[in-house]
Amino acid sequence: MAQIAVLGGGGTGCYIAAELSLRGFSVALYEEKAYWHENIDGILEQGGVEMTGLGVNGFARIGEITDDLSRALEGCDLVIVSMVAWRHKKLAQAMKPLVREDMVIVFSAGNFGSILFKRIFGPGCGAVVGETCGNMFPCRMIGPGKAIAAGTYAPKLVAAFPGRDTPALMERFSKYFPCKPAQNVFEAALNAPNVVIHLAGSVLNTGAIERNPAFALYRDGLSQGVISCQKAVQAEKKRIMEAMGYQMVIHTEQMERLVQYDKYPEFDCFRSLAGPDGMRHRYVEEDATMGDSILLQLGRLLSIPTPTVWALIQVAGAINEEDYFSRGLKLETLGITGKTPEEINRYLFSGE
Repeated sequence: MAQIAVLGGGGTGCYIAAELSLRGFSVALYEEKAYWHENIDGILEQGGVEMTGLGVNGFARIGEITDDLSRALEGCDLVIVSMVAWRHKKLAQAMKPLVREDMVIVFSAGNFGSILFKRIFGPGCGAVVGETCGNMFPCRMIGPGKAIAAGTYAPKLVAAFPGRDTPALMERFSKYFPCKPAQNVFEAALNAPNVVIHLAGSVLNTGAIERNPAFALYRDGLSQGVISCQKAVQAEKKRIMEAMGYQMVIHTEQMERLVQYDKYPEFDCFRSLAGPDGMRHRYVEEDATMGDSILLQLGRLLSIPTPTVWALIQVAGAINEEDYFSRGLKLETLGITGKTPEEINRYLFSGE
């Protein structure tokens, strides 16, 4: 039995599994067989993951790689979910009969997945479910069995749903990664850098992205104009965060540093991170339908204008011929019927 089950064989999931393995923990990495060609086949071919970049370095042999969800979850101390948001519902339904009362599940990143999971599991489920603020690592798989991190792990904001479970989440998660408590899942999810950075950066670089499969947003796509648009999103978010009583993390200062290439050469590894490789990338589809969608709805609920967020979702939909307003995650889907910050925050703490 593994100490930690990592669910998701994308770049972040594979990196987390390898990083924990290199640190001496027993890990089971789960992915559906249909997705093994993306990264898992290469790891099996190489016998593990060669860890490079600014994180831990070395060759990591992952204890178990499986497409059997029950086997991955058997007896584990911690479950880390690292899948794109549109896979969360199917995963929650598959996990429902396998969840134990003593289980702690953490999303990296969450995109409100903790609320969806708890609602699918049902009110009688005692498992603790929460999420981190953004992905745990800035990382990519850069070849068969080869991963790179553009930075070391920094203590993350975490929160559980309901928020009363956050201390239990922190107690378990901090055995493996340092963390800090967020007020609730909304404060954690809305503070992810994705909400401010990804959609604006991608939409404003559509032509370059579609012409260049090797496009790297932080190397090729940042300019003062792009950053100004990201700052406009940030300003709209700031008003909503203040109205909700949340602390806000500022992310555009890092974007300003990234465009000063000569002054900050230490960020070259981060600048080199690939993506998006097309306009159907998660930087567009996930953020337009998750974090930015919830931000837009909170703005409407609180009578706070969000014209930049609205415009980016509208243009992203026009580019991909999709109605992201209809497809976007709804407050009601998360069980939120309150009309005031106090009512919403009370629900996010109690789950009732």
